[in-house]
Amino acid sequence: MLLAQWRLHRLPGNLYLRQARRNDTAREFARARALVEALADTLPDTERRAAFVQRAHALLPAAPTRTARQEARQEWGGLTDREREVARLIAQGKSNREIGAALMIGTKTVEAHISRILSSLGYSSRAQIAAWAVDTGLVQAPPTR
Repeated sequence: MLLAQWRLHRLPGNLYLRQARRNDTAREFARARALVEALADTLPDTERRAAFVQRAHALLPAAPTRTARQEARQEWGGLTDREREVARLIAQGKSNREIGAALMIGTKTVEAHISRILSSLGYSSRAQIAAWAVDTGLVQAPPTR
Protein backbone atom coordinates (compact mmCIF):
# COMPACT_ATOMS: atom_id res chain seq x y z
CA MET A 1 0.00 0.00 0.00
CA LEU A 2 2.73 2.48 0.97
CA LEU A 3 4.63 1.67 -2.20
CA ALA A 4 1.74 2.84 -4.34
CA GLN A 5 0.99 5.86 -2.13
CA TRP A 6 4.40 7.49 -2.42
CA ARG A 7 4.22 7.18 -6.20
CA LEU A 8 0.73 8.69 -6.16
CA HIS A 9 2.12 11.80 -4.47
CA ARG A 10 4.96 11.96 -6.99
CA LEU A 11 2.56 12.31 -9.94
CA PRO A 12 0.75 15.49 -8.82
CA GLY A 13 4.07 16.80 -7.52
CA ASN A 14 5.50 16.59 -11.03
CA LEU A 15 2.38 18.21 -12.47
CA TYR A 16 2.53 21.07 -9.95
CA LEU A 17 6.24 21.46 -10.68
CA ARG A 18 5.51 22.01 -14.38
CA GLN A 19 2.78 24.51 -13.44
CA ALA A 20 5.17 26.38 -11.11
CA ARG A 21 2.84 25.85 -8.14
CA ARG A 22 5.61 25.84 -5.54
CA ASN A 23 3.59 25.25 -2.39
CA ASP A 24 1.61 22.40 -3.91
CA THR A 25 4.78 20.90 -5.38
CA ALA A 26 6.61 21.04 -2.05
CA ARG A 27 3.63 19.53 -0.21
CA GLU A 28 3.27 16.55 -2.57
CA PHE A 29 6.98 15.75 -2.69
CA ALA A 30 7.26 16.09 1.09
CA ARG A 31 4.42 13.58 1.47
CA ALA A 32 6.12 11.24 -1.01
CA ARG A 33 9.44 11.51 0.91
CA ALA A 34 7.68 10.78 4.21
CA LEU A 35 6.02 7.70 2.73
CA VAL A 36 9.36 6.52 1.31
CA GLU A 37 10.88 6.78 4.79
CA ALA A 38 7.92 4.94 6.34
CA LEU A 39 8.17 2.20 3.75
CA ALA A 40 11.93 1.93 4.22
CA ASP A 41 11.39 1.43 7.95
CA THR A 42 9.45 -1.76 7.16
CA LEU A 43 12.42 -3.32 5.35
CA PRO A 44 14.46 -5.49 7.72
CA ASP A 45 17.67 -5.50 5.69
CA THR A 46 19.63 -2.24 6.11
CA GLU A 47 21.32 -2.68 2.74
CA ARG A 48 17.99 -3.07 0.96
CA ARG A 49 16.56 -0.17 2.94
CA ALA A 50 19.39 2.16 1.88
CA ALA A 51 19.14 1.07 -1.76
CA PHE A 52 15.37 1.59 -1.81
CA VAL A 53 15.62 5.06 -0.28
CA GLN A 54 18.37 6.04 -2.70
CA ARG A 55 16.39 4.87 -5.76
CA ALA A 56 13.15 6.46 -4.56
CA HIS A 57 14.79 9.78 -3.75
CA ALA A 58 16.44 9.77 -7.17
CA LEU A 59 12.93 9.88 -8.65
CA LEU A 60 12.02 12.93 -6.58
CA PRO A 61 13.51 16.39 -6.96
CA ALA A 62 15.65 17.60 -4.08
CA ALA A 63 13.77 19.30 -1.30
CA PRO A 64 13.90 23.05 -1.92
CA THR A 65 16.17 25.07 0.29
CA ARG A 66 14.95 28.38 1.59
CA THR A 67 16.69 31.60 0.74
CA ALA A 68 17.76 33.97 3.51
CA ARG A 69 14.87 36.21 2.52
CA GLN A 70 12.38 33.34 2.83
CA GLU A 71 13.84 32.39 6.22
CA ALA A 72 13.47 35.99 7.42
CA ARG A 73 9.86 36.10 6.28
CA GLN A 74 9.13 32.82 8.05
CA GLU A 75 10.73 34.13 11.23
CA TRP A 76 8.61 37.29 11.21
CA GLY A 77 5.15 35.86 10.57
CA GLY A 78 5.51 35.91 6.79
CA LEU A 79 6.06 39.66 6.62
CA THR A 80 8.43 41.26 4.13
CA ASP A 81 11.13 43.70 5.22
CA ARG A 82 8.93 46.65 4.22
CA GLU A 83 5.91 45.26 6.04
CA ARG A 84 8.03 44.87 9.18
CA GLU A 85 9.09 48.52 8.83
CA VAL A 86 5.44 49.55 8.60
CA ALA A 87 4.57 47.39 11.63
CA ARG A 88 7.44 48.97 13.59
CA LEU A 89 6.16 52.47 12.78
CA ILE A 90 2.59 51.49 13.69
CA ALA A 91 3.91 50.32 17.06
CA GLN A 92 5.52 53.72 17.48
CA GLY A 93 2.09 55.30 17.09
CA LYS A 94 2.63 56.79 13.64
CA SER A 95 -0.31 57.64 11.37
CA ASN A 96 -0.50 56.41 7.79
CA ARG A 97 0.65 59.82 6.57
CA GLU A 98 3.62 59.80 8.97
CA ILE A 99 4.54 56.25 7.93
CA GLY A 100 4.37 57.26 4.27
CA ALA A 101 6.61 60.26 4.87
CA ALA A 102 9.13 58.21 6.85
CA LEU A 103 9.32 55.51 4.18
CA MET A 104 8.86 57.89 1.23
CA ILE A 105 5.76 56.09 -0.05
CA GLY A 106 2.16 57.18 -0.58
CA THR A 107 -0.58 56.69 1.96
CA LYS A 108 -2.38 54.25 -0.38
CA THR A 109 0.77 52.12 -0.41
CA VAL A 110 0.89 52.30 3.39
CA GLU A 111 -2.74 51.16 3.51
CA ALA A 112 -1.91 48.25 1.18
CA HIS A 113 1.00 47.22 3.42
CA ILE A 114 -1.21 47.39 6.51
CA SER A 115 -3.87 45.29 4.79
CA ARG A 116 -1.27 42.62 3.92
CA ILE A 117 0.11 42.70 7.48
CA LEU A 118 -3.36 42.22 8.94
CA SER A 119 -4.02 39.36 6.55
CA SER A 120 -0.65 37.66 7.10
CA LEU A 121 -0.91 37.81 10.87
CA GLY A 122 -4.65 37.14 11.02
CA TYR A 123 -5.36 40.37 12.85
CA SER A 124 -8.07 42.97 12.50
CA SER A 125 -6.60 46.14 14.06
CA ARG A 126 -3.52 48.34 14.21
CA ALA A 127 -3.38 47.77 17.97
CA GLN A 128 -2.87 44.05 17.37
CA ILE A 129 -0.05 44.83 14.92
CA ALA A 130 1.57 47.11 17.51
CA ALA A 131 1.30 44.44 20.20
CA TRP A 132 2.78 41.85 17.83
CA ALA A 133 5.69 44.17 17.00
CA VAL A 134 6.47 44.55 20.71
CA ASP A 135 5.97 40.84 21.48
CA THR A 136 8.32 39.76 18.69
CA GLY A 137 10.99 42.29 19.65
CA LEU A 138 10.58 44.29 16.47
CA VAL A 139 10.32 47.39 18.69
CA GLN A 140 10.90 48.12 22.34
CA ALA A 141 7.85 48.57 24.53
CA PRO A 142 7.48 52.17 25.71
CA PRO A 143 8.64 52.68 29.29
CA THR A 144 5.91 52.67 31.90
CA ARG A 145 5.51 55.72 34.10
